[in-house]
Amino acid sequence: MATYHITHIHSFENCFSGDKESADLWKKIPSLAKENGVSINFFKVNPTEHTFFILADAEDYSQIEKTIGQCKKLGDFSITPVMEQTFY
Repeated sequence: MATYHITHIHSFENCFSGDKESADLWKKIPSLAKENGVSINFFKVNPTEHTFFILADAEDYSQIEKTIGQCKKLGDFSITPVMEQTFY
């Protein structure tokens, strides 16, 4: 299973905190993760910086896309495969 670090950033001007339709896209993530075999290890936000952080495990990248794809129109995303730190 691969681990992915997902970062989402949007601007103050594009903030959807008062937009129920956009917020509902984010609320779908837990059920979509379960449906697509994705395990979400953490989902944290920094509201001041309008930045979201997700760490998720999936067999392949397509499962991640199926889980968060509906949110990609809401801002910029970075999806990075990561591994356990093995330096020491």
